Amino acid sequence: MTKVTDGTVIRPSLISDKETLMEIVNEVYDQCEGHLWVEKHQRLTEERFMSYHSKKELLIAEVSDSRVVGCVVMSMSENDVRELSMLVVKPDFRSRGIGRQLVDYVISKAREDKCRCVRLTQLYSAHKADRWKEGLRKWYESIGFQFVKNEDFLRYFTDFNSADLTQEVTFSIFEKPL
Repeated sequence: MTKVTDGTVIRPSLISDKETLMEIVNEVYDQCEGHLWVEKHQRLTEERFMSYHSKKELLIAEVSDSRVVGCVVMSMSENDVRELSMLVVKPDFRSRGIGRQLVDYVISKAREDKCRCVRLTQLYSAHKADRWKEGLRKWYESIGFQFVKNEDFLRYFTDFNSADLTQEVTFSIFEKPL
Protein backbone atom coordinates (compact mmCIF):
# COMPACT_ATOMS: atom_id res chain seq x y z
CA MET A 1 0.00 0.00 0.00
CA THR A 2 1.29 3.44 -0.90
CA LYS A 3 0.02 6.62 0.69
CA VAL A 4 0.29 9.79 -1.29
CA THR A 5 0.27 13.34 0.01
CA ASP A 6 -3.43 14.21 -0.09
CA GLY A 7 -4.66 11.16 1.82
CA THR A 8 -5.22 9.07 -1.29
CA VAL A 9 -4.00 5.49 -1.01
CA ILE A 10 -2.91 3.38 -3.96
CA ARG A 11 -3.25 -0.30 -3.19
CA PRO A 12 -3.75 -3.66 -4.87
CA SER A 13 -7.34 -4.65 -5.62
CA LEU A 14 -9.42 -6.69 -3.22
CA ILE A 15 -12.23 -9.05 -4.21
CA SER A 16 -14.58 -6.70 -2.34
CA ASP A 17 -13.70 -3.93 -4.86
CA LYS A 18 -15.21 -5.84 -7.80
CA GLU A 19 -18.74 -4.41 -7.92
CA THR A 20 -17.68 -0.82 -7.22
CA LEU A 21 -14.90 -0.95 -9.81
CA MET A 22 -17.09 -2.53 -12.45
CA GLU A 23 -19.62 0.27 -11.94
CA ILE A 24 -17.00 3.06 -12.03
CA VAL A 25 -15.00 1.71 -14.98
CA ASN A 26 -17.98 0.79 -17.14
CA GLU A 27 -19.72 4.12 -16.51
CA VAL A 28 -16.61 6.11 -17.47
CA TYR A 29 -15.89 4.00 -20.56
CA ASP A 30 -19.54 4.17 -21.63
CA GLN A 31 -19.35 7.97 -21.49
CA CYS A 32 -16.12 8.24 -23.49
CA GLU A 33 -16.27 5.20 -25.83
CA GLY A 34 -19.86 3.97 -25.77
CA HIS A 35 -20.57 5.47 -29.20
CA LEU A 36 -17.88 3.23 -30.73
CA TRP A 37 -19.55 -0.06 -29.84
CA VAL A 38 -22.61 -1.74 -31.37
CA GLU A 39 -23.83 -3.14 -28.08
CA LYS A 40 -23.31 -1.73 -24.62
CA HIS A 41 -19.69 -2.65 -24.10
CA GLN A 42 -18.40 -3.56 -20.67
CA ARG A 43 -14.76 -2.57 -20.35
CA LEU A 44 -14.50 -4.34 -17.01
CA THR A 45 -16.34 -7.64 -16.72
CA GLU A 46 -16.28 -9.94 -13.74
CA GLU A 47 -13.97 -12.26 -15.68
CA ARG A 48 -11.53 -9.44 -16.53
CA PHE A 49 -11.60 -8.19 -12.93
CA MET A 50 -10.72 -11.65 -11.64
CA SER A 51 -7.93 -12.02 -14.21
CA TYR A 52 -6.36 -8.65 -13.32
CA HIS A 53 -6.86 -9.30 -9.60
CA SER A 54 -5.35 -12.79 -9.65
CA LYS A 55 -2.26 -11.47 -11.49
CA LYS A 56 -2.01 -8.54 -9.04
CA GLU A 57 -2.22 -6.09 -11.96
CA LEU A 58 -5.15 -3.97 -10.77
CA LEU A 59 -4.34 -0.99 -8.55
CA ILE A 60 -6.97 0.99 -6.68
CA ALA A 61 -7.07 4.66 -5.71
CA GLU A 62 -8.90 5.07 -2.43
CA VAL A 63 -9.55 8.37 -0.66
CA SER A 64 -9.22 8.95 3.07
CA ASP A 65 -12.76 7.78 3.90
CA SER A 66 -12.02 4.42 2.17
CA ARG A 67 -14.05 5.19 -0.96
CA VAL A 68 -12.70 3.66 -4.16
CA VAL A 69 -12.42 6.50 -6.69
CA GLY A 70 -10.19 5.15 -9.43
CA CYS A 71 -7.94 2.44 -10.76
CA VAL A 72 -5.25 1.48 -13.24
CA VAL A 73 -4.07 -1.82 -14.67
CA MET A 74 -0.31 -2.31 -14.56
CA SER A 75 1.03 -5.26 -16.57
CA MET A 76 4.10 -6.38 -18.48
CA SER A 77 3.67 -6.61 -22.25
CA GLU A 78 7.30 -7.46 -22.97
CA ASN A 79 10.30 -8.08 -20.73
CA ASP A 80 11.22 -4.42 -20.60
CA VAL A 81 7.87 -2.70 -21.24
CA ARG A 82 5.34 -1.89 -18.52
CA GLU A 83 1.80 -1.55 -19.88
CA LEU A 84 -0.56 1.00 -18.30
CA SER A 85 -4.26 0.54 -19.13
CA MET A 86 -7.78 1.20 -17.88
CA LEU A 87 -6.80 4.40 -16.11
CA VAL A 88 -10.06 5.63 -14.59
CA VAL A 89 -11.00 8.24 -12.00
CA LYS A 90 -14.60 8.88 -10.98
CA PRO A 91 -15.81 12.11 -12.62
CA ASP A 92 -16.45 13.89 -9.32
CA PHE A 93 -12.85 13.17 -8.20
CA ARG A 94 -11.08 14.39 -11.34
CA SER A 95 -8.71 17.36 -11.37
CA ARG A 96 -7.40 16.39 -7.92
CA GLY A 97 -4.25 14.68 -9.16
CA ILE A 98 -5.50 11.11 -8.57
CA GLY A 99 -4.97 10.00 -12.19
CA ARG A 100 -1.47 11.45 -12.11
CA GLN A 101 -0.74 9.62 -8.84
CA LEU A 102 -1.81 6.33 -10.43
CA VAL A 103 0.36 6.98 -13.49
CA ASP A 104 3.33 8.01 -11.31
CA TYR A 105 2.94 4.80 -9.28
CA VAL A 106 3.10 2.69 -12.47
CA ILE A 107 6.15 4.65 -13.67
CA SER A 108 7.86 4.18 -10.31
CA LYS A 109 7.28 0.41 -10.40
CA ALA A 110 8.52 0.27 -14.00
CA ARG A 111 11.73 2.01 -12.99
CA GLU A 112 12.17 -0.41 -10.07
CA ASP A 113 11.77 -3.28 -12.54
CA LYS A 114 14.35 -1.70 -14.91
CA CYS A 115 11.81 -1.33 -17.73
CA ARG A 116 12.82 0.73 -20.76
CA CYS A 117 9.41 2.42 -21.00
CA VAL A 118 5.77 2.58 -19.94
CA ARG A 119 3.25 2.07 -22.75
CA LEU A 120 -0.39 3.07 -22.98
CA THR A 121 -2.99 3.02 -25.73
CA GLN A 122 -5.96 5.13 -26.75
CA LEU A 123 -8.99 4.18 -28.85
CA TYR A 124 -11.07 6.80 -30.66
CA SER A 125 -13.16 7.41 -33.76
CA ALA A 126 -11.11 7.50 -36.97
CA HIS A 127 -13.36 10.12 -38.60
CA LYS A 128 -14.99 12.19 -35.88
CA ALA A 129 -13.13 14.60 -33.59
CA ASP A 130 -13.45 13.81 -29.89
CA ARG A 131 -12.71 16.71 -27.55
CA TRP A 132 -12.44 14.43 -24.50
CA LYS A 133 -9.99 12.01 -26.13
CA GLU A 134 -7.95 14.89 -27.60
CA GLY A 135 -7.68 16.44 -24.13
CA LEU A 136 -6.58 13.11 -22.71
CA ARG A 137 -3.97 12.74 -25.45
CA LYS A 138 -2.60 16.21 -24.63
CA TRP A 139 -2.47 15.27 -20.94
CA TYR A 140 -0.52 12.08 -21.74
CA GLU A 141 1.95 14.12 -23.77
CA SER A 142 2.25 16.74 -21.00
CA ILE A 143 3.41 14.06 -18.57
CA GLY A 144 6.04 12.69 -20.93
CA PHE A 145 4.28 10.11 -23.11
CA GLN A 146 5.18 10.25 -26.78
CA PHE A 147 3.06 9.09 -29.69
CA VAL A 148 4.66 5.99 -31.24
CA LYS A 149 2.23 4.78 -33.91
CA ASN A 150 -1.31 3.90 -34.82
CA GLU A 151 -2.07 0.20 -34.79
CA ASP A 152 -4.89 -2.00 -36.05
CA PHE A 153 -7.15 -2.33 -33.00
CA LEU A 154 -8.57 -5.67 -34.12
CA ARG A 155 -5.08 -7.11 -34.55
CA TYR A 156 -3.99 -5.83 -31.15
CA PHE A 157 -7.14 -7.10 -29.37
CA THR A 158 -8.07 -10.39 -31.00
CA ASP A 159 -11.12 -11.01 -28.79
CA PHE A 160 -13.04 -8.32 -30.76
CA ASN A 161 -14.09 -8.12 -34.39
CA SER A 162 -15.33 -5.36 -36.71
CA ALA A 163 -18.96 -6.32 -36.08
CA ASP A 164 -18.50 -5.13 -32.47
CA LEU A 165 -17.77 -1.57 -33.62
CA THR A 166 -20.12 1.11 -34.97
CA GLN A 167 -17.38 2.78 -36.99
CA GLU A 168 -13.74 2.71 -38.00
CA VAL A 169 -11.49 3.43 -35.03
CA THR A 170 -7.96 4.67 -34.55
CA PHE A 171 -5.84 2.93 -31.96
CA SER A 172 -2.81 4.95 -30.86
CA ILE A 173 0.18 3.72 -28.90
CA PHE A 174 2.14 6.05 -26.62
CA GLU A 175 5.31 5.37 -24.65
CA LYS A 176 7.18 7.17 -21.92
CA PRO A 177 10.90 6.34 -22.01
CA LEU A 178 12.45 5.68 -18.62
